[in-house]
Amino acid sequence: MVEIKAGSGEAMVVALEDYEAGLLRGLIAEMRTLLRADVPRSDPVVARLFPDAYDSAPDANSFRALVGDELTEEKMRAVQVVEGKLGTSGPVAAELGGDEIDAWLTAINDIRLALGTRLEVDEERMAAPVRNGDADDQALSVLHWLGWIQELTLERLQESAR
Repeated sequence: MVEIKAGSGEAMVVALEDYEAGLLRGLIAEMRTLLRADVPRSDPVVARLFPDAYDSAPDANSFRALVGDELTEEKMRAVQVVEGKLGTSGPVAAELGGDEIDAWLTAINDIRLALGTRLEVDEERMAAPVRNGDADDQALSVLHWLGWIQELTLERLQESAR
């Protein structure tokens, strides 16, 4: 079971069972693939991960041309940090410090956004219990699990700030 606890100083330790680490490794690999792929802006996941900064199409396009690669690179750096902490196999007990915690939260959030967008999750669907046998039950369970990891991480950050 996922455990996120205080580490040395302001760091935190993320502990994942083998199966949890394996699942997260797969999700991180999928995020890496998505970030490297030439997916059109019209794709709902791309639009969710890289929302327009302006309502005006010309202004949004100008902004995207100015910072688009930087946003992708920042998301890719987060993926790389998490990949490094997860390793290639087995359970994980990784200490995360300042920037690594930010990368962890960025990557988890991006995976949640991508998965939730693909599943067309809204507040009502997210609040409903996951029912075994539903077409998306496993994916929804993963979405909830990622939310729980994100919540645990944020709780530890708040505790360490006190």
